[in-house]
Amino acid sequence: MSLTHVISESLAQIHLLPAQDIPNPGPQAPPGAAAIEAVVSYVRWIAGVSILGLFFGGIVAATAGRLWDHHGSGRLGARMIVGSLALAVLFGLGYTLVSQFAASSA
Repeated sequence: MSLTHVISESLAQIHLLPAQDIPNPGPQAPPGAAAIEAVVSYVRWIAGVSILGLFFGGIVAATAGRLWDHHGSGRLGARMIVGSLALAVLFGLGYTLVSQFAASSA
């Protein structure tokens, strides 16, 4: 029996397997998924409050730095404001990007 004969017979047997008999079950949430979703929602809430705190803290730092002529604090406050705005954009786009990636892989 030659190698080509063995390969051709094995390919013929693979071809005979019907693909329609393989079940395709629907998605099902694993046990404990509700608890994981609750933890994720808490983390999202904490992240949103942190971004707001960074923004208003930056306003306070920038204002105090300009009022009392402390340039380091003024610059730090301006960086905090810009950083919080960038984080807010990323926070807003995060759900959309993750949803798009998840939809394209399914």
